[in-house]
Amino acid sequence: MILIVDDFAPTRYLQSRILREKGYKVDEADSAAKALEVADKREPKLVLCDVHLPDTNGYALCRTLRTKYPRVQIIMTSATYTDEAARLSAMYAGAAEFISEPIPPERLVEIVKRYLH
Repeated sequence: MILIVDDFAPTRYLQSRILREKGYKVDEADSAAKALEVADKREPKLVLCDVHLPDTNGYALCRTLRTKYPRVQIIMTSATYTDEAARLSAMYAGAAEFISEPIPPERLVEIVKRYLH
């Protein structure tokens, strides 16, 4: 299962739709609290996590997920924070990769395939 964590509904919808059309099982969360709730019910194999969340930042969520689920692949994303400092913060938090948004559909599918197969 892929978990998409983003407080911006259009981004979640678009990424979910693209991945579902490719046959992936996808769940969504609009906050870190919701993401942890979903992850506790259905441990994700991959998390696409936005840096900006309403209840904490994506880096903190990444660290928590990394501790609870050491095998999960976490891809941090952001449309706002796109500099080298953001990328390094994502890596220090335990993310496998940092990607600036918007993510073209073919790139999104390529990334998911790389980390799930």
